[in-house]
Amino acid sequence: MQVYRPKKLAWTLAGCYCALSCLVYFGSLRSESHAWWPMFLFPLILPWSALHQFVIEPLLFHWISPNPATTPGSFYTLNDYLAGAFYIVVGTLWWWFLGYFFTNVRIASDGERPAAN
Repeated sequence: MQVYRPKKLAWTLAGCYCALSCLVYFGSLRSESHAWWPMFLFPLILPWSALHQFVIEPLLFHWISPNPATTPGSFYTLNDYLAGAFYIVVGTLWWWFLGYFFTNVRIASDGERPAAN
């Protein structure tokens, strides 16, 4: 039995996520609601966003500025730019990998791996 394999699934998922993440991040730039942009992208790349939010960002904050009272405002702006780049780039790669995985790794209904094309 021939199994349908979508050939462009990886690029389609990556393109949709990249467009959505750019729209969310750059669309909210220069507005009061810009602080909320990670909330929309966090669940979409959950393992990597949790790594960034709970491991990378606290280590970076502690390394750059151990005393938050003396942290310049430009550091928070730089952190926002780096977080945006992380969410856009890593999320796009993550969705490309998921599309590639679901396209190329499949198991037949009888439990045997199908022959490679």
